[in-house]
Amino acid sequence: MRYILIILFTVLLGACASIDDEFPVPPASTVSKFSVEVLDEEARTVQFTNESIVPENAGSASYTWSFGDGTNSSEVSPTHTYEEFGEYEVKLVVLTTGSGEIKESSQEIAVLQPVNIDFTLYYMDTDMLQIVGVGEQNVNADVNGFGNGLAIDKEGGKLYYADDDNLSLNRMDLDGGNPEVVYAGLTGIGSVAIDAVEGRVYWTNRVDGTVHRGNLDGSGSAETIIEGLELPEGIAIHNGKVYVSDVQAPPVGENIYVANTNGSGLEVFLAGNWGYALAIDPVNERLYFGDQGVYDDPEDNRLKSVNLNDNSDILTLATIEPIGANGSRTYGIGINTAENKVYWTDRSSGRIKSANLDGSGIETVLVAEGSPRGIALSF
Repeated sequence: MRYILIILFTVLLGACASIDDEFPVPPASTVSKFSVEVLDEEARTVQFTNESIVPENAGSASYTWSFGDGTNSSEVSPTHTYEEFGEYEVKLVVLTTGSGEIKESSQEIAVLQPVNIDFTLYYMDTDMLQIVGVGEQNVNADVNGFGNGLAIDKEGGKLYYADDDNLSLNRMDLDGGNPEVVYAGLTGIGSVAIDAVEGRVYWTNRVDGTVHRGNLDGSGSAETIIEGLELPEGIAIHNGKVYVSDVQAPPVGENIYVANTNGSGLEVFLAGNWGYALAIDPVNERLYFGDQGVYDDPEDNRLKSVNLNDNSDILTLATIEPIGANGSRTYGIGINTAENKVYWTDRSSGRIKSANLDGSGIETVLVAEGSPRGIALSF
């Protein structure tokens, strides 16, 4: 048997050599790519570093940069100053003399003013495993695990956040200090919402299809108030009601539900609209949600709002960046009633954006270092 195996290996090896001789490995191709660094935010100066790969057999290469503002450069790694703040599509074209290849790459870049807001905007960065605060108070607080949910108890001076890696609901001070576990031993945790009036914290559990609540100080046991959902994600509390989005694909889910805060009286509030984040404007009594309409219309990824007293009154505010065939992911929405603005995170573009409550005046507030998820506003 051993002798047969050795012969077989020899035959196969010879066959492989014959195939390689007949079909030689093609030469490496040219690759166009580059990195970006903002050198001076105020001066709008950006460094573009050429990281293209040009094989020896391709010959010499020439480079053409288009900076997205109507200007160009043929330098290898140029520095460029933009006349205005904004977002630009930068392209690099590589042309080789020997192989005659033309390779192109592009990136969307944001040349933004330093964040200038008179309140603190917090967000979860799940790539960096941090809660970041910008504006009035700068915070970079490390967290121990991945999580999307983030909510603020302004009166108590605490941020509540989900840790889905360690299956716990945690909290910390608004300056990022004194992190502690509020509820441990969970089976899953998604979004988080605060009812400061009743002194309770709510969260969704997409693993079990449930919604839970507990006391803000962590006393007592957490209780399950809603069961039987498919994939509950977004959650918001207002006027004795809890609103929950179910993001399971149709025909099973794809609804926004409403119930009393003890879970009784559960019913569909808005059918066929769903998203990963919910937020309520308590002054104008409107519910804001990211409608990931990929199953109905792959291009209909929108930030929307609906009247809490008339669910036929739906307003489309903004387009959310799509992510291939899976649509958008907006895990955080916040309402600033002092300035009548809505803020939201956009996981696909890494941006946090704002608009007036009617959808006008859309601006990019910042570009996160990683992937922004939950959001909370202290104003």
